[in-house]
Amino acid sequence: MNGADGRYLVLYCSRTGNTERMARTIQSTLDCEMAEVEPAVPYDTDYNAMLDRAQTELEAIAQGDFPAITTSVESFDNYDIIFVGYPIWFGHMASPMQAFLHDHAALLAGKRIALFASSGSSGIGTSERDAAALVPEALFEESLLLTSGSLGSMATRIPAWLEELGAGREEH
Repeated sequence: MNGADGRYLVLYCSRTGNTERMARTIQSTLDCEMAEVEPAVPYDTDYNAMLDRAQTELEAIAQGDFPAITTSVESFDNYDIIFVGYPIWFGHMASPMQAFLHDHAALLAGKRIALFASSGSSGIGTSERDAAALVPEALFEESLLLTSGSLGSMATRIPAWLEELGAGREEH
């Protein structure tokens, strides 16, 4: 597959809008397709209620029980890189994105995946292991993490990261 005619897909889940802003920056930089991974039951707007649910879902995932999501992709064949964005919850990839990767693992085998995440302060390492365990046959690229302290540098950090990955806007 020739990366020069790069065809990309940005998948993201976001609760506060930080990951969505990252996804939109990638999408507009690359002029590519984008889809939001959404839970079947929307999250409560109350932060503490959302945290309780997130913790419950992450515990269920550890037992192999993934929450229902409404997002599905039939094929990834046309994409050179799939960008997967999520907030970090309790050190892990947000549960809707874990459910998406679990549901689409066979279709993502052999594909290049670039993870990007937003976080209050957690590192990205555990979420990278989550992704690798869910889609063991994918090829993971260098990840990008923006914390609350570095979100302000998104406009420069994201294009630099995309350049490192060799991802560029398609010539039409």
